Amino acid sequence: MATVPSACQWGSPIASKRALLIHGGNSSSHTFHRVASMLAAKGYLVVAPNLLGHALRRPGVDFRVQTLADDLLPYLQAAEYDIVIGHSIGGLVVLSLLKYLPRTRPVSVVLIDTSVELSAEQMAVVRKPKVPNDVRAKPNPTVEDYMASNPLWTREDAIWRSLGIQIGRATNYDDHMDGNMPWSFSHLFADRPAAATLTILIADPQSQANGAAKLEAVAKFKEVRAVIVPNVSHWIHYEFPEVIVEEALRNIGEEQGP
Repeated sequence: MATVPSACQWGSPIASKRALLIHGGNSSSHTFHRVASMLAAKGYLVVAPNLLGHALRRPGVDFRVQTLADDLLPYLQAAEYDIVIGHSIGGLVVLSLLKYLPRTRPVSVVLIDTSVELSAEQMAVVRKPKVPNDVRAKPNPTVEDYMASNPLWTREDAIWRSLGIQIGRATNYDDHMDGNMPWSFSHLFADRPAAATLTILIADPQSQANGAAKLEAVAKFKEVRAVIVPNVSHWIHYEFPEVIVEEALRNIGEEQGP
């Protein structure tokens, strides 16, 4: 049976600038198609690996975030990156990889709507299905389901989201929640190399039950730039990919331009 490759790639293999993009739960590397295309147009070679247990990959020995991160170490051993981006639990994977980033090379790190701290009460809220096409409420939602519930998505966005569900493990969400209790990752901010900048983009708190908690969890960390993105859902990379690219480039002194 044909399988999805372990990573997707955009841009020229000989590009001098590199970006590493890490998808969230119940997704695949294709979920970054918009952000990756924009970075490739800026001269980046973009690599987006598939996490363990996703995109037809077998799960690891356990479901800890650190296990997901350790699996991606070969990417950091093979090359150095100017930009590292992670969505949702992929952002936690990025935090777990901070200690492996170069100590003196400037790196722009961007987390997309990642929950770094959740109390037991907040976890209970997060684990409840939020929308009719939530995989926990409706297994295998269709492209049409996603299009109907997400007016800012393109059909391509909906196709890749649907594919990510179909080629992932049905129990991924609960397995990774259960495998990382207590849900506490803010201590990993301390692993940020001095030369790296760290930004977290937070979806409009009014659009999600735990949005305020995401902001509160990072507010006390002065080295972390927190940016609220208004009028957007958890899927910022589908709805406003230019915001992600702008922040990533801003952190290393590049201008996105028109």
